[in-house]
Amino acid sequence: MTEKQEVEQESPLKSRRDQLDLTQRDVAVAVNVSVQTVSNWETGRYREAKLTLPQVKALCRVLQWTIDDLPDDLAPSRSQSADNE
Repeated sequence: MTEKQEVEQESPLKSRRDQLDLTQRDVAVAVNVSVQTVSNWETGRYREAKLTLPQVKALCRVLQWTIDDLPDDLAPSRSQSADNE
């Protein structure tokens, strides 16, 4: 695999975490999940995260993202979002 392919495949979550100089543990503690869960999100092992709305908000805060910035597989489900509008 070339360096370009590796960069293209890097998770947006990992890229953002690196930009902010955060560890997987920093994100895990903020969102109240395990470090392994954050690792799984970054490697694509969990295609759709099952996060509560408070966890989504915490993830947005720690990554300094809006809800629209979140990758689709980390955003709350449409039904959960609609319930809170």
